Formats: sequence, C-alpha cells, structure tokens
Amino acid sequence: MKLKDKVAIITGSGRGLGRACAQAFSREGASVVILSRTPEEITGTATAIENEGGTVLAIRADVSNSSEVDEVVAETMSVFGRIDILMNNAAILGPPRVFLEINPEDWEQTMDINLKGVFLFSRAVIPQMKKQGAGKIINVTSGLAEIVMPPFGAYSVSKAGVNHVTRIMAEELRTFNIQVNALDPGIMDTIMQEKIRQLGPDIMSEAMAEQFETFHTDGHLKNPEDIASLAVFLASDESDLITGEIGSELDYSTYGYNL
Repeated sequence: MKLKDKVAIITGSGRGLGRACAQAFSREGASVVILSRTPEEITGTATAIENEGGTVLAIRADVSNSSEVDEVVAETMSVFGRIDILMNNAAILGPPRVFLEINPEDWEQTMDINLKGVFLFSRAVIPQMKKQGAGKIINVTSGLAEIVMPPFGAYSVSKAGVNHVTRIMAEELRTFNIQVNALDPGIMDTIMQEKIRQLGPDIMSEAMAEQFETFHTDGHLKNPEDIASLAVFLASDESDLITGEIGSELDYSTYGYNL
C-alpha cells in the first residue's frame, strides 16, 4: 500500500473531493483525520471509512479559526503521534458577484476559508513535519486561479493566492524534505458545481450558464473518486522529487503519475 503507516489530515472532507481522498488515502493504508464545519458530513465520511476497516478521526472544525486548527493538530498528535500528509481541500465558492458588488464580509469569508485556512493549517503542521524529516502538503486549487471569469472574482483571487503560497512554501521547505504541490482537479461532479448551475443566466451570462449546464448534461464532469488517485500519488513517496508544481492529471503525468 502506498500510504501504509502514514497519518493524513484532510480539510473539507465531508463530501466531494475531500471525502473521496479520505477514503482513497485510507484504502492505501493511511490513518486519516477528517474535518468539516458540518458534523453530519464528516460522520458520513467516517462511517464509510470504518466500514472498510480504516482508521479515522473525525473532528468538527473551521479552517479559518486558528485556535480550532491548533486543536485539530494537537488532537492528531495525541492520537497518532505524527503528521505525514496535509491536504488543504476546504473551500467555498464565495459571492457570485462582479467585483464592485461584492460585500466586504463575503469577500473576507472567501479569503478566510480558501486562503487563510491553507496558511493556518500549513503553519500548524510544518514544525512536526520538520521534526520527522519529511512531509507532504497538497493544496487544492482551480483553473480559475489563472483566468478571468466574472462573476467568480473572489473565488479566483483566493485560488490565485493558493497557487503562489504553494510556490513559496515549496521553496522555503525544500531543504526539510517537505514537498508542497497544488492539485487542480478540473470540473468535478460536486455540490459546488450544482450550485454554479443553479445560478443560471440571471447571475452568469447566458452563454456561461449554458456552458456549465452542458458540462453536466454531456457527462464532462469528473468523478471525485478518479481525482483521488492523483492525490494519493502526491501524498506518496512516488512524488518525492516533485515540489512547487501546480497542475492537473495531465500535468502530473509528466512526473510519472499514470492517468
């Protein structure tokens, strides 16, 4: 198994990609710490993992709250004694508004969860990874980090920040044998995508609304379980020589990930 005896923390693991990765990591031998702001969701993920014979610790926590983040890390250390993998997956879509119509409170919440959460959790686990002499940090990003697509400006800016934080951490942690990479899962069949479709032409342009609907009806949305295999690759020893990269399945295939 690729992650045997490893301990992984996965944020936003109550549903979608986070849940799929938690189950995939467990199947590869890792003990997984899952968290979400919604207790019912992580309970469902925990039950699914336990039913497969996996080891899981479920914690309700807000990634934007520094004290709660520290509590998750402390509890993980108390139960498992180490932290090998951090997957910063928690994110929200944020306000679907053009820039000048975004409420400051909505902007702050988007940055707090999508970007500040990455900073807080990484900052909390890195000292332990340094002590262990190794670690993997996987930041989930988006293609919207690199393109302009109103009305998703707040989300795009937050993910652009994630990309640059990934590069900065990778360089700073290179000498400590801690690899930091970003995973762009593409357009997946998730609740977030469903929420985007529900916005319709009243919020998006008519052409954009039609495009997102077509992604769904024509079966172009990816299954989170398929993307989870890429997360396993980035969490495993197979990616030891990769750091500071931001990419998708195709991008990482050049480093030995098998599509």
